[in-house]
Amino acid sequence: MPSFSSRAGWMEFNYLSSSAGLTRTYTLAYKLTDNSSELWSERFSRFKERDQKAYFGAARLIYAAFPPLLAALGLDGSDCAFACALSSSETTAASDRQVPYITTQLAIQVGAHEATAAITKQAHNRIHFLRGAAERKAELDKAQYTSAVLPAQNVFIFDDFVTRGDTLSRVAQAVLATNPGATVYGVALGKTERTAYDPRANNSHLPAGWNQIWANGEAEVA
Repeated sequence: MPSFSSRAGWMEFNYLSSSAGLTRTYTLAYKLTDNSSELWSERFSRFKERDQKAYFGAARLIYAAFPPLLAALGLDGSDCAFACALSSSETTAASDRQVPYITTQLAIQVGAHEATAAITKQAHNRIHFLRGAAERKAELDKAQYTSAVLPAQNVFIFDDFVTRGDTLSRVAQAVLATNPGATVYGVALGKTERTAYDPRANNSHLPAGWNQIWANGEAEVA
């Protein structure tokens, strides 16, 4: 099972179950599907359910936590392009969906190249309820991800949650097909996991201040 080290407070995965094309993947915390009452798992579930408070909490935390990660990687925003994965029904990223919106605002904040329109695909059925790896692969094969030529060699692909890495890996391979030599990183709010599968999975690694940043973000919503 994939393990992580800590970098600037983030969970750094050198590999996932599906990692082709990805140099490393970063997430803030675990989303524990069999412990929904755990604080961060509950927050992430509300984000997935389009809760406005969770949107604000997540955005504020990413805006605060990502610049230190970029610095820890020794990268400058001007050397990076920020793109995002697409939902199953999308062919291009909807600018009003939360992940593309956060990606765009973060690019502006750190001076990166905003490239949310660079990734395209075909619509397909949702994969979250498909249990078999073969079924998930067959459905993702329908997506046929493509990427435009990007204006930077360091490419960050943003998504909400990552489980096996299948989607991020598909996007990364599409980026590399048109941008050979690029370095591609995955970034997500959470790594979906079950404690029944990995009893070590917990969120004790999070920096203490992150809890308050998320809470302050939620408090902005009346």
